[in-house]
Amino acid sequence: MHRPRAAILVLTLFAITSLPARAAGPAFQFAFGTPGTGPGQLQLPHGLAIAADGSVYIGDTANGRVQKFDASGSFLAQWSASTPGGAAIDGSGNLLVIDVNFDRILRYSPTGTFLGSFGGSGAGNGQFAFPLDVGVDGSGFIYVADWLNHRIQKFTSAGTFVLSWGSQGSGPGQFGQPSSLAFASDGSVYVTDMTLDRVQRFTADGVFVSTFGSSGSAPGQMVSPTGIVVDGNGFVIVMDAGNERVEVFRPDGSFVLEFGGPGSGQAQFNNASALDVDPQDRLYVLDKDNARVQVFANLATPVRRESWGELKTRFK
Repeated sequence: MHRPRAAILVLTLFAITSLPARAAGPAFQFAFGTPGTGPGQLQLPHGLAIAADGSVYIGDTANGRVQKFDASGSFLAQWSASTPGGAAIDGSGNLLVIDVNFDRILRYSPTGTFLGSFGGSGAGNGQFAFPLDVGVDGSGFIYVADWLNHRIQKFTSAGTFVLSWGSQGSGPGQFGQPSSLAFASDGSVYVTDMTLDRVQRFTADGVFVSTFGSSGSAPGQMVSPTGIVVDGNGFVIVMDAGNERVEVFRPDGSFVLEFGGPGSGQAQFNNASALDVDPQDRLYVLDKDNARVQVFANLATPVRRESWGELKTRFK
């Protein structure tokens, strides 16, 4: 049966607009940092933390220092810090930084004044073996991804041991190597596992809830995830370092979108090592081997539909 072109166009537009919205990545906004040893330059940075005032702290690992930037990426200050790794802001606005060489957590004021430390090498309560990340939940408790001990440890805001969970293995609640931590507003704790290529979700007391992710490069799969954050919209954002991309999930682990790729251009990554969001929920990605931070727009509306104008142009 012959149909007029206009009817075909209407039917086609109806079919397309009836499909699920097509996902698009957040807009790239700006980047800062270059390779080197001078102020504002970076060498193999690992830790990233953003304070409530928008200040950005970076563990500049190979340069043995912490650097502080404002929200636009302008250099503000720096101070020595052995071999800094993962970083977080505590409930008082101070900076927590992992000291990789000595298996401990260092605490600094926003101006870089040393305030103390806790931890030490070992497998006992409150001790660490190559800790990779530190995080703080909404109640002020401190959590540490204790990599070679295959566990998560929880501490009070003062650094007193509370509890730990996890063991070596691939079952629920077990870890190959826990690599990064994130916290949701409902108290959930999300943990990436660098060797098992997955994310596990726990209660604040370490009770296993669910898991998502598997090894591979398809949407929702991952290879060597190195960073995770939950933004103010509830999206769980994972740095899929092995695939040089960022993946976005809903709280239940269902896949939303991905963006990125290997390279040194905008929205391309080279062994990125950490993620965080600022008070406006812009996403900051610590692009380690490119020695920079890339900043992306808020993910509040991460999907788009093609406009009528775009569709009409396609089907003229």
